[in-house]
Amino acid sequence: MPIPVFLALVFGCVGAVLMGIGLSRRRVSRNWLCAQGRIIASDWGLSTPSRYPRFEWRDAEGNLHMHESSMSSWRHYRKGDPVPVRYDPTFPKRAVIDTPVQRGASFFWLGVLLCGIAGLFLLVELLLN
Repeated sequence: MPIPVFLALVFGCVGAVLMGIGLSRRRVSRNWLCAQGRIIASDWGLSTPSRYPRFEWRDAEGNLHMHESSMSSWRHYRKGDPVPVRYDPTFPKRAVIDTPVQRGASFFWLGVLLCGIAGLFLLVELLLN
């Protein structure tokens, strides 16, 4: 198997998986309700950014909920920072900080980029033969 074809398969498969993850995260949270929340804890200390931010918010009925993000965050949240939150009204414990990264958009666009690179590898192979 020629190297460009092999690279196209690798980049294409990884890109497709990332696009799938991004689309599923986006689809799941699309109809969730929005609320204003705040960061409540940092695993790395009070004055150090948290990699997996813990946040709290109140649902439409006024009930207080707390959640730790399942995705690490590149943004440097500090305790007390306000954050937009999306949560599932049928199961409010399922929530995300309402950012493109947490909603899966970065997974999707990284997948698109990798699939584009896979296409370039295939184009190179076609032009070389």
